[in-house]
Amino acid sequence: MRRLVAALAALLLLAGCASLRPAADEAAEVVAMLARYDRLATLKGEELRHEFSATQEAHDRAPSDSTRLHLALAMLLPRAPWRDEGRVLLLLGAVAAAPGEQRSPRRDLAQFLLTMVTERQRTQHDEQRKLDQLGSQLREERRKGEDMRKKIESLLSIDKDMRTRRREP
Repeated sequence: MRRLVAALAALLLLAGCASLRPAADEAAEVVAMLARYDRLATLKGEELRHEFSATQEAHDRAPSDSTRLHLALAMLLPRAPWRDEGRVLLLLGAVAAAPGEQRSPRRDLAQFLLTMVTERQRTQHDEQRKLDQLGSQLREERRKGEDMRKKIESLLSIDKDMRTRRREP
């Protein structure tokens, strides 16, 4: 009986470990994705374009959550000419909205990146709105300055006319 309980316990432990294995594999995959992002961020020029093209082609050949995340990370590289936050949101949204309720490292990364990109867009929108307001204020101040200049010129003209009239006998 003890042997049966021990064998059953061992079997349950193995089954539990097997169910944890995909999450551990996924976590390692996410760590590798982030390490690749760091490496890509150091590349320049043709090397970077080549890596981006390879990532794009891999996604086009076999779209999956992994290739979506790889492509989204490549599209989020600073100063990359192919940076496209709108497309990144679509890619990440597909990962975050994948069927199933359980959390996973890939989904957590996608959700984090979605939050980061959305917040960045909101901040940029707020900054643009402030710039637009400042532009309007500047135009209004310039208009006021021009009106003031015209009034000063008018007053100077009146003053000059009055001085001329006083000199005439």
